Amino acid sequence: MLRNGPHGYGTVTKTLHWLVFAALAVQFALGYVMDPDDSGQGRGRGRGRGAGSGHGRGRGRGGEDGYEVFGDDRLLTLHVVLGVAILVLAALRLLWRVSTPLPPWAPTLRSYERVLATWTERALHLLSFAIPATGLWLVLAGDDDAVGPHVAAHAAFFLALAVHLGLVLKHQLVDRDRLVKRML
Repeated sequence: MLRNGPHGYGTVTKTLHWLVFAALAVQFALGYVMDPDDSGQGRGRGRGRGAGSGHGRGRGRGGEDGYEVFGDDRLLTLHVVLGVAILVLAALRLLWRVSTPLPPWAPTLRSYERVLATWTERALHLLSFAIPATGLWLVLAGDDDAVGPHVAAHAAFFLALAVHLGLVLKHQLVDRDRLVKRML
C-alpha cells in the first residue's frame, strides 16, 4: 500500500524515511572525511574572517571568495549537492507527512512514549532542514558565524536520533512487540 493506514506506514512514507536516513548517513560521512583547510586546523577553523591573510575564507576552500563549490574539491561539491538533495527530500517528506494521516498508534506504546515520539519526530524533521540550510549558509555566504549553528544542528540531530533509536530498540529488544516492522 502506498498510503499510511491501519496496517501501518505506507510505501511512500517508508521510502522517504529511509532515503532521508541514507542521504544523511552519507552526508555525515562525507563531512567528516573532507580534508581540513590548508591551515591544518580542521573543519570550521581557519576558513573565515581572520583566517590566513586576515580576509576571505582562508586558503583551504577558495581563498578570498569563499568556497569553490564546483571547483577541484570533489568531496565538497558532492557534500553541497547532497545537502541540497536532503533539503528537497525533507520538503517532500514534510509535504507527504502533512497530507497523509499517520497510522494509528501501536497499542503497545505508553502515553509518555507517544509524547516522546511526537517531539522526536518534530525535531528530526526540523533538523533535516536545519543541518543542510546552515551548511549552505556556511558555504555560500563564506561566513564562519554559520559554523556554530551547523555544529549545533548536528549535535541536536544526534541527540534526537539517540532518543528515536532508543525507543525503537526498547520496543524491539525489551518489549519484543515488533514495532520496528511498521517502518520496514
